[in-house]
Amino acid sequence: MQFNVKHDIGFSIISLEGDFLSEGEQGELRKKVRALVDQGKTRLIIDLTNLKHINSCGLGALVCAFTSVRRAKGDIRFAGVGPSVEELLKITQLTMIFKISPTIEHAIAEYRSLMH
Repeated sequence: MQFNVKHDIGFSIISLEGDFLSEGEQGELRKKVRALVDQGKTRLIIDLTNLKHINSCGLGALVCAFTSVRRAKGDIRFAGVGPSVEELLKITQLTMIFKISPTIEHAIAEYRSLMH
């Protein structure tokens, strides 16, 4: 699993690539989200476009990211959810809680529209 963090005006993007299957990766995402929240960056997009596989560890990390940002009175969106990941989100009913954008570009446009 690879993590890439980019900052834009008013929000940050965390891109996930590869397989999100281990507890170590879960801890790494938690640390990244916590560091951003501690810096006052409470508008996040988690880009799942290049995420190939995810299991319960990965889903747990996404829930932790969501919870951390919401506790900080922030907003988090998930973008580029592929069919297999979307199926897991539906089964676990996380689609009812998470804000999901079809593409990263769409999520960025949503944040930019909030800034005007």
